[in-house]
Amino acid sequence: MNFSTFSLKQDGALLRVTFNNPPVNLMSAKMTEELFMLTGRLVADPGVQVVLFDSANPEFFIAHFDLEDLAASASDPSKASKYPDMNVLQSLALSWKALPQVKIAKIAGRCRGGGLEFVLGAMDMRFATQDSKFCFPEASGGFLACGGGTSFTALAAGPARAMEILLSSRDFSGEEAERYGLVNRALPAAQIDAYLNDLIARLLKRSRAVVAMHREVFARVYSGVVEPLFAGLAVENNGLRAGMASPEMQAGIGAHLKAGQTRENELDLPAFLARLQSTPQ
Repeated sequence: MNFSTFSLKQDGALLRVTFNNPPVNLMSAKMTEELFMLTGRLVADPGVQVVLFDSANPEFFIAHFDLEDLAASASDPSKASKYPDMNVLQSLALSWKALPQVKIAKIAGRCRGGGLEFVLGAMDMRFATQDSKFCFPEASGGFLACGGGTSFTALAAGPARAMEILLSSRDFSGEEAERYGLVNRALPAAQIDAYLNDLIARLLKRSRAVVAMHREVFARVYSGVVEPLFAGLAVENNGLRAGMASPEMQAGIGAHLKAGQTRENELDLPAFLARLQSTPQ
C-alpha cells in the first residue's frame, strides 16, 4: 500500500509512518484521507504491534492543517463533514485512538494546529525533542482548535493551562510541552532515538492480549469522560461553523493564503500571524 503524504517502513511488528508532504508537511485533505486508509489496514493487521510516527522534515513534524483545503470545505458543502457533531479531523483522531496497536509520536521541529490535534487525540504516547515547538494558532485567526484540539488539550493540561496554550497562540517548547502534559517526555535531540528504541523494544515483548488488558482498564477508568468529550467535540464543531461564517476568520485565512504557506512564513508562525494582523488589509 503506497501513500503520497507519508511513507511506511515495517520492521517486524514495528510500523514506522514518516510524514513527507513538502514543503512544510501540511496536514492536507489528502493526508487525512490516507491516514483513514491506513487505519483500515491496521484494524485487520495483527502483525503490527507498535506504530511510530515521525517526519522526514527536521523542521516540521506537521505545520498545521492546509488552509486551502479548509477554505474549500467551507465553500463546497460536499467537502464538509456530513455529521453536525463530528468533523473529519475529530473522527480521524478517534479512529486512530481506537486501534489496538500502541501508537507513538516522535516529534522534532514544529507541530502546530491540526498536527498537534492529531497527536493529542490519536497517540498513546508522545515524545519530543527539547527544542521542538508546539502551537495552536487558531485563536489568532478568529476561531478555535476544532479538530479535537480544544477538548484534548483541556483533558491533557487542565483548563488553566489549556486556556494559556490555546488563547496565547504562541510556540511552546518541547520542555514546556512536557511540563504542561502535552508530551510524555522532552529529550535532547541526540538522545531521543536511543530512548525510543529501548522503549519500543520493551513494548514489542508485550502480547496483544496484555496491551488489551491495559486498554480495558483505561477505558473503564475514563468511561465517565466519554460523554463530556463528545459534547466538547460538538461545541468545537459549532465554533468552527461560526468562525467560518465570520469576517475575522475569512480575512485571516485569506491573508495567510495570499502571503503563502511557505517555509519562511511557517518557521515562526506566531510572529508571521502577528505581522498579518498588524498590516491593513
